[in-house]
Order: sequence, then C-alpha cells, then structure tokens
Amino acid sequence: MTEIGFIKCFLEDNIGYARAKFADRASLTVTSKANASDLLTEVDLTLQKRAVDQIRATFPGDEIVAEEGEFSRMPASPNARCWVMDPIDGTNNFVRGMFPVFAISLAFAIHGRTVAAGMAYPGTGDIYLAEEGKGAFVNETRLLVSQVQQVAESRVDLDFGGVEDRNAWMERAQSLFRQSGQVRCHGSAVAAIGQVASGDLDAFVHMTLNPWDYAAGMLVVEEAGGVCSRLDGKTLKLFDGKDGVLITNGAIHKEIIRLIRR
Repeated sequence: MTEIGFIKCFLEDNIGYARAKFADRASLTVTSKANASDLLTEVDLTLQKRAVDQIRATFPGDEIVAEEGEFSRMPASPNARCWVMDPIDGTNNFVRGMFPVFAISLAFAIHGRTVAAGMAYPGTGDIYLAEEGKGAFVNETRLLVSQVQQVAESRVDLDFGGVEDRNAWMERAQSLFRQSGQVRCHGSAVAAIGQVASGDLDAFVHMTLNPWDYAAGMLVVEEAGGVCSRLDGKTLKLFDGKDGVLITNGAIHKEIIRLIRR
C-alpha cells in the first residue's frame, strides 16, 4: 500500500467513529493536560492508538510523531521516514460542541518534508488529500487557494492559542489585526489551514504550533497554490523546533510578514 493510500483509508475508516463520539460527547471521558483548557479525550487516545498500530503493521520501522503521550517528541532522526499525526485537532470545540470545527490530521514525511497528507473533518464529512507534486483535493475536487490580493480585503484566521501565545500575538500582530478585512479564530489549526487551501480563508497565523498541527495542512495548501513559512518569512520545516506559522494564498504573504514585523 502507498503512503497516500494508507492515509486515505485510515481517514475514511475513522471519520464515522469521531462523528459518532461527537454526537454522544456528553458521555466522553475528558481530562486536562498542561492546563485546564488543554483537554484530552478518549477519542484522541483511541484514534492515535489505531493509527500507531496500523502504521507499525503496514510500515514497520517508520518513526511516528503524534500529539499524545510518548509520541509527542521529535523523531530520532529528522531525515527518517516519519508519520505525523494529530488525532483530534480542536479538542475544545469537540468537547464543548460550540460548532463542529475539529479535524483528524495524518501526514507522511521523508527528510523532514511532508510528501503525503490527509485531513478529515467529521463535522462535514470532508476529506482533504495531497501528494507532493500531484495537487490537493477535497472529496475528489481540486483545491485552489483564493485570489485575494490585499490584506485589507482578506479573511484571516488569527489563532489566539493559550495565554502565552496571546501575549506574543499582542506584541507582534496588532497591525495585522487592525488591517485585515475580516478576522476569525476557529480554534483548530487543521480546520483553518484547510480553509486556506479551499479559498474560504486567505491566511492563517499562529505564534507557536507543533509539527502535528501543520504537517498535513502545509502540503495541502502548497499543492493548492499557497505559501507556508515562519513568521519572518523563512522556510517552514517540521522538526526545526522553531515557533510561528504563517500560511496564506501566497498573494498576501509578504504584506502579512511586513505587518507582523512592524
């Protein structure tokens, strides 16, 4: 089985499970991790275990990086064959049920570069897939980023994150907040990045993020014609340990970098 074939099958097999658990979320087992708002559910753990077990059976010897437990660390070698997973991105949305904006994200990387990726959105049933050099698709429909040319006309997701992220955001991105045409915060990086790929958003900005938050999304956006970088414009890499993520339609990328620097 190819890596993209594995990703597609895994997402198709598990999107219904996540949707069913969301519908029955009142009975979920929920705990906290780093702080009271950093939530962990049985669904996160189950989806991650399913992925780990299936990857080990299908691709023995590959590295695995994922959000929960022992897998939330960088790979032993940044150049290894590596799977990167976020079992539920937007767990607060998933638990509280404010709106069904949460996602399952799975990517495959070689030499620290994502080459196959998928993101599933149980709330809508959509599955986004991309392979390096072969385009990005949602449910077999080609994805293309928007053609918005100016920040003043753009729709930007400024992910406020935790308290520390918000403090950094206030220091660096006030000009972007004031000058963006519309501002959103979906509370799920994977969901927002997917919307950049589909053209529903024009940019996504986050002060930190771990590799599992953007490993799949960055390839989907790039294959849809967008641009990904660090906040200073430098190359966005998976395992360099640096902070700050900027993902855009490409047309407004440099303007946003200037506003953040200001």
